[in-house]
Amino acid sequence: MATERAMSVTSSDTSVVSADFEGGYSRAAPGWIVNAWGGAKYEVARETRPGFFRSGASSQRFKVTQRATGVDTDAHLARPHAFANGKTYRVTVYLRTDAAATVEVMLRRDIAPWNVGGAKTVALNSGWTKVEFEGTYRWNEPGSVRLISKTLGANIYVDDLTVVEVQPTVTSPIGALALPAKGAASTTVTPVATSNFEGTYTLTAPGWKVNFWGFPIATYDSSRETRAGFVYAGASSQRFRMLSKGDGDAQLVYPYAFKKGRTYRTSIYVRSDRSASVELMVRRDAHPWDAAGAKTVAVGSTWQKVEIQGTYVGDVLGTVRVISKTPGANIWVDNMTISEVDYNEMAPYSTATAPDTLFGVHVNKLGVHHNWPTLGQGIVRMWNTGTNWRDLEKANNVWDWTTGNGYRMDMYVDYITRNGAQILYTLGQTPQWASSNPSSTGMYGPGANMHPANMNDWRDYVRTIARRYAGKIKYYELWNEPDFSGTYKGTVEKMVEMARIANEEIKAADPTAKLVSPGLTIGQGYSFLDRFLQLGGGQYVDHIGWHFYYNSDPESLGPQIQNVREVMRNHGVQDKQLWNTEGSYICDRTKHDCSTWDSSYVQKRGVNARALMMMWGKGISNFNYYFWERQTEATGSRMVETDWKTPTTAALAYAEAVKWIKGARLVDSYQIDNKVYVFRVNRGTENYVIAWSISQGTVVAVPSDWGVTKVRNLAGQESSISGGTVTLGQEPVMLK
Repeated sequence: MATERAMSVTSSDTSVVSADFEGGYSRAAPGWIVNAWGGAKYEVARETRPGFFRSGASSQRFKVTQRATGVDTDAHLARPHAFANGKTYRVTVYLRTDAAATVEVMLRRDIAPWNVGGAKTVALNSGWTKVEFEGTYRWNEPGSVRLISKTLGANIYVDDLTVVEVQPTVTSPIGALALPAKGAASTTVTPVATSNFEGTYTLTAPGWKVNFWGFPIATYDSSRETRAGFVYAGASSQRFRMLSKGDGDAQLVYPYAFKKGRTYRTSIYVRSDRSASVELMVRRDAHPWDAAGAKTVAVGSTWQKVEIQGTYVGDVLGTVRVISKTPGANIWVDNMTISEVDYNEMAPYSTATAPDTLFGVHVNKLGVHHNWPTLGQGIVRMWNTGTNWRDLEKANNVWDWTTGNGYRMDMYVDYITRNGAQILYTLGQTPQWASSNPSSTGMYGPGANMHPANMNDWRDYVRTIARRYAGKIKYYELWNEPDFSGTYKGTVEKMVEMARIANEEIKAADPTAKLVSPGLTIGQGYSFLDRFLQLGGGQYVDHIGWHFYYNSDPESLGPQIQNVREVMRNHGVQDKQLWNTEGSYICDRTKHDCSTWDSSYVQKRGVNARALMMMWGKGISNFNYYFWERQTEATGSRMVETDWKTPTTAALAYAEAVKWIKGARLVDSYQIDNKVYVFRVNRGTENYVIAWSISQGTVVAVPSDWGVTKVRNLAGQESSISGGTVTLGQEPVMLK
């Protein structure tokens, strides 16, 4: 139960759940659910009346309206989370009601026997009441924070909830966090969950279930299997058959309380009764439904082991998923293991000199201005510039390079090359006349998001561009975000065919030119890339493309990049360069109302530099900031004033960070206490350290081995290090 004492949040405490109940939801706030059973009825809604929210513009209203008699029945407002075994958490929430009522706030294990890790019951009235308690979570299974109304018919209003992990207090002898001079390198693998598919079940093994959805609904069947040859080990295995996808899918899933930032290795044995395709995936079960590992394999009548590895980036529950790609095929699975992998996840991917292609940008308003950004960029990606396929070839074999979009294409190429930069040109967006579905609704016009009906039209388009700009355009990207239906609704098979044709035409025009795979996104991109590579797409591309956007937690880029690399490794293309062809600082809509949210000036100055450092450390070879002329001040993504010339504070800080990296090698990198990040850098005879902390005001003791005496900030200002300590915050500094 709860441990109640005088409490205060220290700088070492780590927030794991926060909810301000803002946003445009109508029922339960993002991340929240109502767990109702036994015939209980309830109401849940967003509340915006003055006085009924504590801060911001809204709160969560919850009311239990009916409980059945004579049976176990209730409805709880719940926020699921992957709480860690052995960790202590502090729960804080503000509550009120419109009449006298009693409410219990609980930290609970969400599997039988439903153990309670902490709870507090309070009497409420029309004034806001702060409820706070601590509890220790002692189980491996998923859990949740729950609000339980003890008063039937009472409206309960909830606002400003936080759950923090209470860190043990560690005192440095000198009153500062001691930084190690070097990062660690060891790796350990520890099994944390297994499923041998034994037992007396009928449909699905203990811990497993089938997740099915769609309209029309997907269909399936499943059962325990005991026949000889259909069991890998023991007495039984799990049989699963997806009969039809409908407009959704049916997937065999195993929920598990994956922990944010931890790396997991998952393995399972599979076989089938025919040639079939099966995907093994670990996935966050909330927006953006991103994978922390995915691999698609061809299976047959012989048992084979499938293994994936990835870092979990969510703070909600996840699942291991067995996904059949072959309707009607019987799939048998056995002996699943989930293991935690501990290693220095911040270790440099490469110690080679940072490539010039790392520093890129989008310039989308050429013609309104002709100014060159001052971000230190060496490459410009041409996308959303009015120069895609449907802009240039508006009728079959009709090209006009003297006016309109053809003239604009020439203008862009001349503008970029004249300023000494390389070009990344993104192919695609099919003209309606060439589309395999001219009426398909896409972001760029009818038919644009479909592959061409005749691949010779695609070949002619790529050939025309490649020959016209041979020697001027060095890099080509196959397509923009084809995992998003607004930009592509064709098949992966057709995308692989387009990759083969593009490779042939581009290399024929300029053998030194490079083709980048489609630029994918964090949502469904892992599965698309997995399938693209499984079908042989990797042989036609020189580099792998992705779109890594980031928010006020840019350190999460590290696990995301690592997860893409695992998909690449699964298909033997791990040595290809990984390009972030589009990304920038955006608002996290799961935490903020992005229509009103504004980041702090500290974040605006530091977040882009931190993101760039994370990408460099993880071996990203290209990052094109999207986009230079953006005028969204609230997210700190604005890089230039409305005169299209004067750099913003964020731009000046970013340009300074580029100077720190250009021509340099990353020789070591690591993190301390999940908050301090250290990058040891070499440039010729010069050695220096770049460091920051996600907690403002973190005092650190600088190792004498570094031999540093000065601090340089992102404004280019320098000061002397005094007393062997430096105060770090969210803006990276150079120690030199």
